[in-house]
Amino acid sequence: MELVNRNVIHRRIAVMKTVVYCMLLGLVLAYGWVQLGLRREMQRLAFSQAVKTRTTPAPRGIIYDRNGNKIVDNRRALHLVIQNEDLPRDPAQIEGLAYALQLEPEALKRRIQAIRQAAGNRMLVLQDNLDDSALARAEVLRARYPFLSIEVAPRRVYLGQELAGHALGYVGEVTPDELAKNPDVYQLGEIIGRSGFEASRNDKLRGVDGQRRILVDNLGREVAVFGQVEARPGRSVYLTLDAGLQQVMKEAFGENSGAGIVIDLRDGGILAMYSAPSYDPNIFLNRLTQEQVEQFWGNPDRPMLDRVTQGRYPPGSTFKLLVALAALDKGLITPDTTYTCHGHKVYYNRDFRCDNVHGTVNLVQAIAQSCDIYFYELGMKLDVDDIHAAAEKYGLISPTGVDLPHESVSRVPSREWKKRVKKEKWWAGETISVAIGQGANSITPISLARFYAMLATGGKLLTPHLLYGVRPDDSRPMEPFVPPAPRDAGLDPRIRAILDEGLYEVVQSGTAKGMGIPGVTMVGKTGTSQVTTFVSKSHYATLAKKFRDNALFAGYAPRENPQIAFAVVAENAGFGASNAAPIAKKLCQYWFIDRLKKPLPPPSAKIPDEYRPEDAAAEGEAP
Repeated sequence: MELVNRNVIHRRIAVMKTVVYCMLLGLVLAYGWVQLGLRREMQRLAFSQAVKTRTTPAPRGIIYDRNGNKIVDNRRALHLVIQNEDLPRDPAQIEGLAYALQLEPEALKRRIQAIRQAAGNRMLVLQDNLDDSALARAEVLRARYPFLSIEVAPRRVYLGQELAGHALGYVGEVTPDELAKNPDVYQLGEIIGRSGFEASRNDKLRGVDGQRRILVDNLGREVAVFGQVEARPGRSVYLTLDAGLQQVMKEAFGENSGAGIVIDLRDGGILAMYSAPSYDPNIFLNRLTQEQVEQFWGNPDRPMLDRVTQGRYPPGSTFKLLVALAALDKGLITPDTTYTCHGHKVYYNRDFRCDNVHGTVNLVQAIAQSCDIYFYELGMKLDVDDIHAAAEKYGLISPTGVDLPHESVSRVPSREWKKRVKKEKWWAGETISVAIGQGANSITPISLARFYAMLATGGKLLTPHLLYGVRPDDSRPMEPFVPPAPRDAGLDPRIRAILDEGLYEVVQSGTAKGMGIPGVTMVGKTGTSQVTTFVSKSHYATLAKKFRDNALFAGYAPRENPQIAFAVVAENAGFGASNAAPIAKKLCQYWFIDRLKKPLPPPSAKIPDEYRPEDAAAEGEAP
């Protein structure tokens, strides 16, 4: 019995040995297969886990004024991000992260899904521009969510703050609608121009993102760089703006709302443009609170409206030059045609007033003294369609073509316009109000400045523009921008000389007397446009400020060889002579005298942590 048991045990041991040997052989064969047969595949998988591709965001082009003063630059910022290959899939993990960052969980899930499906290798930015406290909180979060990382990226910085907010515009992340319309142009998460020059010249300011292939350790930290394609920064651009003149205009407006623009008569370059109230584009680089949204978009003062190109105002007496031009063109009057002003006159059974009793005046005197009765009489001679046709011919109601988005089109009414828009016929009595710049007239400051530039240049319709030149890179000189050739409006030189004489007398002896500058012959026309009706001067004095008249002044300088044209609108400021003309005087004083003697310093805000793409590539993931 004992022998039998011993044989059974031996057989069992032999079987077990055989099984063990087979298992060992299997392991050796499997190991050999993995090491030899699957070596390439294993290497590929290991490499894919250890080697990552990172996008190096390209900085946007730097913006300078015409004198080379830097007014927009890029700074170094730290963002809390999730790299494309690290996007989480666990819903509970995503919700926990959303609550930790005070984000809406469903919104975060949608953003993650959008990034996952998007082309390219874009990272998801969860928080941008981290300060010290935010950076500390981010590091705590990274211990809990290892897929988070901190990346260095460029961030826009506007050195002039509110100096030229509307002209420059601001940047922001591309929207889903823009992405859908331009799938081959933009990438999800890309920063593009949202308004102003940043938007209209986005094609020149955008850079081309770079990439780098890096080796990471088991914690996802970068330990080596395998190769990289350098980011290509956007092209630097020079604006026609003069920072000193822009500063003078900003200070001249003070607390007043309104708009001002100065145009270079050589080529149509905009030397200064300011819309008040202005805004600081730096504010829009951060996510806005609901209070800030209301402050900028729900504010009745409309700080986001670019009043220079989008604000439309009754032009008041600045419009009288066009009416005089239309009457002279048609031969309805001569420079010697006179009318007598008694301070008021009845037309169509209604009493129309003038600010003063001017007596008998000719055309030049009527322009100088801004006599409404004289231009009421021209309104009796002219049909509204005659005035509209003159506005078309001399470029007052056509788009100026300025290189800024969303330009509004000025309006001078016609019979067709009223029938189409108001569904009513035009009454002859309405032409009288139109003839003095009231009624349905609605003109943008940039169109008004362009019209006076046309008078100054003898009929050239210039294209106002901000782009002065482009510098492809630091090693190459600026390439000047060639604006469109001006269109000839066909202004009769004899008529131009008559109107020029009237504008000269405005400053010498008329409504803007005392606005002259020694050594500079400034010419122009004052204007006061009604915002609401009033029955008397005593009634006007009781009106709230928002119902007061708008003050206007438009003209050019110097008279002998005009170099600049300008238009100024001060909202609810009263008379043009006392509130708009002084602003224009300060602009001319700086441009022709102070600028040459002692130029104002350019914007000099310090750039914190100036951004360079090579620094970001060298640092990799920020500490």
